[in-house]
Amino acid sequence: VRSEEMVIEVNSCKSAQPVNLTYCAGHCGSLSTYSVAANTMMHECECCQEATTSVQKVELTCTDGTKMQHSYTMVETCQCSKAECGAGTTAKPQRRRRR
Repeated sequence: VRSEEMVIEVNSCKSAQPVNLTYCAGHCGSLSTYSVAANTMMHECECCQEATTSVQKVELTCTDGTKMQHSYTMVETCQCSKAECGAGTTAKPQRRRRR
């Protein structure tokens, strides 16, 4: 879990102090290998995602002087989760044209 201090701003309202916002970032496994049984390339991808979160509240002060409560999601823990492989990495075999 990584964190970054930011002032939360919604419409014309903002937090008086920077808020500690957490997020997931890191390296998770990926694999691209030829399968003899399937006669195709097989791809496995994982991405770093939130595992547990909590809802936090912060008071925002608006330009007209009013105050409002704002809820945001705080990441507590992260984990590597199975994901679809990105563009250009499909489970289907790719055919090349001969010239």
